[in-house]
Amino acid sequence: MRHNNIIDFVKGYTRYDLKREIAAWVKIAKYYAPILIPAALIIIGALLYIKPLPSKNTFLAIGQHGSGTEYIGKSFKNYFYLRDLSLTIVNTAGLEKGLNELDSSASKINASFVTAGTSTANEYPNLVSLGSVQIAPLWLFYRGSTIHVDDPFEYYRDKKIAIGADGTITNRLFTRLMELNNPGTGNRENFLKISHADAAEQLRNGKIDAIFIVNSFESDAVQSLLADPTIKVMDFPLADAYARKLPFLEKVTIPKASIDIDAIRPASDITLLASSVNLLVEKDLHPAIQWAFLMAAKDHSLNTDPFFNSSKSYPSYQDKSFPLSDVASRFYTTGIPDIFTFLPLWLAALLENIWFLLLTLFLVLLPFLFKLIGIRSFVSDSLLNGNFWALRLLEYKLNNSTNRVETERILKELESLHLNVTSTWVEENDLRHYFNLCRSISGTISSAKERLAQQ
Repeated sequence: MRHNNIIDFVKGYTRYDLKREIAAWVKIAKYYAPILIPAALIIIGALLYIKPLPSKNTFLAIGQHGSGTEYIGKSFKNYFYLRDLSLTIVNTAGLEKGLNELDSSASKINASFVTAGTSTANEYPNLVSLGSVQIAPLWLFYRGSTIHVDDPFEYYRDKKIAIGADGTITNRLFTRLMELNNPGTGNRENFLKISHADAAEQLRNGKIDAIFIVNSFESDAVQSLLADPTIKVMDFPLADAYARKLPFLEKVTIPKASIDIDAIRPASDITLLASSVNLLVEKDLHPAIQWAFLMAAKDHSLNTDPFFNSSKSYPSYQDKSFPLSDVASRFYTTGIPDIFTFLPLWLAALLENIWFLLLTLFLVLLPFLFKLIGIRSFVSDSLLNGNFWALRLLEYKLNNSTNRVETERILKELESLHLNVTSTWVEENDLRHYFNLCRSISGTISSAKERLAQQ
């Protein structure tokens, strides 16, 4: 029975009162337009400042084809796609090129990978870090008999070694490491600035002595060299000392026979130095996109079988050359908020970004909350009071009417007021006042007709 009563009420309200209530609100909106318009402009300005929705597309520079960062980029793109976000991965001549495009206001690049230890915030003040997303080993490949030396950089100072094309991350990191214990080496003729592909061909043909590469284990260049049984990987006995001097480096190990267990390659454990791949973004990149990158990095790390026994987990904030973004700082401090598990990513990021502001506004506006709850009653009371006041004024004019023309004009105004009241919505609790008003108007109309008959 109660269920039917509710249905009947809804039907009746929709049929008789809905249109009239909308009209009433239109009247109130017009009355308060001087206040509502500035308030609407303030709200629109706040939304433009907060930017609740991310841009339609995000561009990530991933370096050369076949690089380890391309592999990460494709993983990120798939993560974005599953969350209804668009990520375009852009191949560049190298990570250094991607970094420069990210820093350029004329470029569409919003994010780029970069190897730790090759750039600083002083060079790129408009960029912030989301942390390190993957290990980046430093490989030194050579041919021939196994070489045992304490410092490979000292050993290859006067030999032909390919150090990566000019301006690449590999080239910059090699120069920094060589200068560390061999200051003044500079651009020597035996340091060949050529691509990894050309270097691999020359190494196999015996034209050069070694290749220095900074890239992940999964990269095409590294995999092709590891697959060649005639090529060996140089051991770094002083890895701990280098990591002490350059904190962005760490020591990792290639276990014995891990490359080819049948041929037992390598024949013993090999110690390498490793940097990490940082993810840099524009300072004003939308928080939702930053959260998507960080969550994608975590997902990639959890779903990737690591080759190296790195002591560090990813993503993490290892290289302090760039400051963390505010979003990344919250990620590494408190983790991923629970709201990301049951809300769309853009909405969860918006609430996470402005929750403190919302809480502050709520506490400030709390004293007005009950008044706001009663705003519907306020609208109804305002309409009734206005019509009661109009009736009182007409009744006063009628009592002071002295001629037939004036009385006829007052009668027309009373009939118009009656029509206006019967077409105006009022709240359910005010219905008794509505009927009292209607009866009062009808009584005054009768008095006007009687006065008109006497004049």
